[in-house]
Amino acid sequence: MNSKIKNLLLSIPVLCFVFTSCSKNDDITEEPKPEPTISNIEVGLHNNEIGVVGEDFHFNAEVLAGDLLDNVTINLVQKSEETYTEEWTFEIVFTERITGLKNATLHRHFDIPAEAPKGTYDFVITVKDQNGTSIEEIRNINLIDASDYPEVNPHVSVFGIDKIDVDGKSGFNNFYNNDAFKNPDAAFFNKDESIWSALQIGSIKGDGIMYGLLIKKSHNHKPENIEQIDFSKAIVTEVVEHTGEEEVFTLKNNRDTGHWNYGLALKIGALEDNNLLETNAINWENGTYYYGVVYTNITYNRSIFKYIEFEIKGF
Repeated sequence: MNSKIKNLLLSIPVLCFVFTSCSKNDDITEEPKPEPTISNIEVGLHNNEIGVVGEDFHFNAEVLAGDLLDNVTINLVQKSEETYTEEWTFEIVFTERITGLKNATLHRHFDIPAEAPKGTYDFVITVKDQNGTSIEEIRNINLIDASDYPEVNPHVSVFGIDKIDVDGKSGFNNFYNNDAFKNPDAAFFNKDESIWSALQIGSIKGDGIMYGLLIKKSHNHKPENIEQIDFSKAIVTEVVEHTGEEEVFTLKNNRDTGHWNYGLALKIGALEDNNLLETNAINWENGTYYYGVVYTNITYNRSIFKYIEFEIKGF
């Protein structure tokens, strides 16, 4: 056999191997990088979404990195549908006690610049990860003068939960209180235990409605005002309404129970919830649930909300 032909034939399998290997490499896709998350956001004092021009502003959030945190940026951006006295933007970047950590609690205060035009803005929160990913969440902020600060300023002044066990005794006194679980290792409810909450909304008057809600996390439903509530997804522990209140007061969910501090109990597994306005059948399932309070002041068009989450078991 001609030596040139022999060498050519010997090279063919090698070339095929190279081509095959390249083809297989082309099919390999990189795994998506994990993204950071953000929760428990407070924009303004009591999460009231109000900033006073030229004064201190409160911001709080829990951030968790996909890998390690890089920074958190806040931007105030004028809305296209709003009118302002002049164009203006604001940005502040937080890195101190954040960069290089897996998770962090941001409790930050900064001044709203004195030159900021009044009005409603997008409050844009961006969490950046060192792996190149980021997440963005947008809330509202209303910039006002100190003289414009509202007398009616709804805020969640009390948010507590007790667990009533199957025998009717309080299984965990203060299951949740002061922004913490009493027993983090047992932060769950079982079937036939009851949830018993103390909810209070401060600095309100006029007309308004407060709901206690239990919502399966997989529904991806966390209403921020009463108009957003989808009752096909929400289990109502209580609803308390006030009308024609002329003086500023604190609304408590014990109005219909006469108890010194607690509202209606709801058994986990009940066939119907405690909605006094309409009857809701419940499809209970195991899993993670949000429990929260949502309040809307109808007279002053102001709303407030707060949620926590825990597991429900036994179904």
